[in-house]
Amino acid sequence: MTRGRGFTLVEMVVSLGLTFIVIAALHRLVTRTQQLSRVQVAQLSLQSNVRTGVLVSGNELRGLSTLPGGAADQNDILSMTPNGVVYRATRGIGFLCQPPTGGQLRIARSSYSGWRDPQALRDMVYLLHEGNPVAGVPDTWIPLGITAVTTSLSCPGAIGPGITLTTSAVTGPPEATAGTPVRILELMELKTYQSEGQWWLGLRSVSSAEAIQPLVGPVDGADGFRLSYLNSDGTPSSDPNAIAGIGIKLRGVNEELRYSRAAAAVEELTNLVTLHNGGHP
Repeated sequence: MTRGRGFTLVEMVVSLGLTFIVIAALHRLVTRTQQLSRVQVAQLSLQSNVRTGVLVSGNELRGLSTLPGGAADQNDILSMTPNGVVYRATRGIGFLCQPPTGGQLRIARSSYSGWRDPQALRDMVYLLHEGNPVAGVPDTWIPLGITAVTTSLSCPGAIGPGITLTTSAVTGPPEATAGTPVRILELMELKTYQSEGQWWLGLRSVSSAEAIQPLVGPVDGADGFRLSYLNSDGTPSSDPNAIAGIGIKLRGVNEELRYSRAAAAVEELTNLVTLHNGGHP
């Protein structure tokens, strides 16, 4: 009977050595795969972050209106810097369904379109007062504060539901009739700001005295969000009344990617927004 031969010490050492080599190689492969996966997720997050910032800021600014030589009520840009802008943002547009009465404006629900319904104390309503072209008197927009909003009252006849705004005026503006356009506006600020050592693109309602809130970020320093103001022929302008377009440049940053050679740590997008010029609709 032949006795089975066992492993020698040398064979066991060689076998264990090969096993450790294979395990180490597998560990490096898994670790590298996890690192690449994290980098790809971070890169996609950075790209999405920048695209969102450009899209939202463009949508905010696209609805602005300016008019060269226009009055204050015809120009929505109130102040502007390379890293921020204060403006009147359109939140809705509609038409009166009856003349103003007792300091109230009633808008036909069927005529109203916008991001949301008017909000008391946060928004203002601008009511069109038609001028006299023959006499050279331009149209003007009368700003009124909104102290209360109700949707429980209907418009006269078969017009249907209405949105009733109680305003800061005791009497209605002159000559306002059914069909008069109204514009719901909110005073907003879009700018870069620093928090906890990082820079962010922030947005806030000036009307309601909100604290700045991050829109996207972090961005690449104070100039990670930059605006350029252009007049009608495309040249830079410092006159808020003459602005016809706004260039937007946003550079997002991801600190985690700075330590990786697999992807860029900074993502930049640009956009050019053409304003709704010629005064309010």
